[in-house]
Order: sequence, then structure tokens, then C-alpha cells
Amino acid sequence: MKSISHILSYSLSAMLLAGMVSCSKPSFTVKGDIKGADNVSVLLEKPDFHGRWIVIDSTRTSSSGSFSLSRPAPGSPEIFRLDLDGRYVYLPVDSTETITVNTSLDAFDTAFSLSGTPQAERMERFEKDLIALPANVSPDSLAAFKRRVYMEYLREANGSIVSYYVLTKTLGDHFLFDPVKDYKYYAAVATSFRHFRPNDPHTTLLEQTTLEAMRRHNVNLGRQQVLEGSEIALLDMDLPDEDGKNVSLSSVASQGRPTVLVFSFMNEPESPAINARLRNIHNRGGINIYQVSVDVDQYAWRDAARNLPWTTVFEPAGLQSNSLTEYNVSQLPAFFIYNSKGELTDRAADLDELQRKLR
Repeated sequence: MKSISHILSYSLSAMLLAGMVSCSKPSFTVKGDIKGADNVSVLLEKPDFHGRWIVIDSTRTSSSGSFSLSRPAPGSPEIFRLDLDGRYVYLPVDSTETITVNTSLDAFDTAFSLSGTPQAERMERFEKDLIALPANVSPDSLAAFKRRVYMEYLREANGSIVSYYVLTKTLGDHFLFDPVKDYKYYAAVATSFRHFRPNDPHTTLLEQTTLEAMRRHNVNLGRQQVLEGSEIALLDMDLPDEDGKNVSLSSVASQGRPTVLVFSFMNEPESPAINARLRNIHNRGGINIYQVSVDVDQYAWRDAARNLPWTTVFEPAGLQSNSLTEYNVSQLPAFFIYNSKGELTDRAADLDELQRKLR
């Protein structure tokens, strides 16, 4: 029988070990000083799945205004914010960094500084650029501002969570970047996320938002859904194949056989299964396939495309492709059918419908 002292010793060791394991969990820290804030409550918040901000931690400042908060590192980059009586300072967190906030009680959300990571510094610059924007800014000035923001914060952001935040920032009750009117900006950020953060939940959300925005953009322009009964002329494109030689859709669709136009990704988990079914369609004979890939990585696309027996081309513009807009593509993959005369006669929502319509 084990003695009480042995049991106590074992229990104490277990408690210490549990504490060591708990302390070893990856975490990030937000700390800083708020001048003039004596024993003031500061909340740390993050958005839930629906975009609603929820409190995940809180603390009170010391008599000198200093504070510190630590939380488990997020599974993917995320935006957090400090809340002081309904005034907010937004924080980009990638993983286990320490972000330092220096501000004052009177100008908490307007005269702050962020340091600790390059992303935090970028966030500070963007927020101050936005604060400097006049409340009654003209449409032309706002358009110029958005172009500058794109050049400085979006174009080469490499999947930064700050670029996601910039894209979805609101001015009053409106988005700074309107999802419909500014869909090309969304497409640029979505393409960047697809390349640098393919498994990030923000990537899927950005792609879905972009495709829906493109669909709505077409509707607002008065364009009707492609092929709601009548035949229309060929909407051509001329893109490079896996050997770097440009091949036009018209050259394939003018060969006297029906042609299936496919818009898709080549390097997604579901891509092999899609291509296997397309191979079955192709192997039946009498049908051409012209497959347009909107992948980011051209080299990975080329390796996958070499094994396919139909025409595969690469769209360098990715999700910003004008062809996606012209064909009113709202989801991928997308399938269109040209008849033997080179006329666009139908579209299919999925592969099952495509197979039925080709019988």
C-alpha cells in the first residue's frame, strides 16, 4: 500500500506537470500603456463566424495605465481588437507574437501606435490613413484613395490578414471596398490568399464573396444569365496551354464537334475526381473539351495538365479573369456547352447535369 506522503508527492508532481503543459501552449500577448487610464477596464474581442464581436478576455490597467493580456494562438491568422468603452484598436495576430499598444485614455482609438510585428505596423498606418480621410470625401477622391490603398496594402500583401481587414473595412454603414463595384479588388486578395494560405478559412470566404460579387455585378449591368433559352455567339478567349502556346476557344469550337468549356482549379483536392469524370466524357468521343484553369501556381498547374488528353489552358488573371465575368460564373467548376457550329447553347450546374445534357 502506498503511503499518504507518496500519494501527496505524486499528486503535487502531477499538478506541476499539468501546469507546465498548460504554460507551454502557444499563445500571443497584447500589452502596452494607456496614458491617463488608472484602473480602467480593457476588453479583448474577436469576431465569431457571423462577424459578431465577442469578448474573450479582459483586464484592468494599473495606476500608470499599463496592461497585458495573453491568449492561445489562433489556428489561422485573425483580427482581434481592444475595446475601451466602445472605442476600438484593431490588432492583426498571425500566431505567437507580442503586440505592443501605446495610446492615451482621451485618444484611445485615434492616436495610438502598434509595434511588435510588421503586420501590426501596417495596420497602424492603414488605420491612420483612414482616419485622415475627410468625412465628406468626394467619389473621385475616394476612388483615388482606394487605388492607393490597393497599391500599398493589397497588391503585394502575400495573404496577410491585414489585407483581409482592409478589404472588409467599413466607413460608417458602408464598406470601404464595395463587394460588387470593387469585385476586382476582392479577386486580387482572394487570389493572394489561395496562393499563400490555401487552407485558411478566410480563403474560402474571399473566393465565395468574389464569385458572388461578380455574379451580382453582371446583373447590375443588365446582363442576363448566359443561355436562358437562346443561342449566342462564341465568347472567345486565347490563353497559353501547358507548352506555352496560345490556343483560342474558337479554334477548338470550330472543329465541327460539340465543345465543353470548363472553368476550374487544377490543384484543388476535388480536382482529380472532376478530371476523372471529364476523362470519361472525353473518351466517349465526338466531344472537345477546353479547360480554363484559374490556379495561382502556373507550374503546379502545368504538371497536372500535361496528363490530360484535351485542351487545357491557364488564365494568368486567376479570379480576376474577364472571362469569368463575361460567362457570369458564380461558382467553380463551371461548365458551358457549344454546339458543332461553335454556338453557345447551354450551361450545366455540375458534372451530373453536364453528362445528362451531352447524351
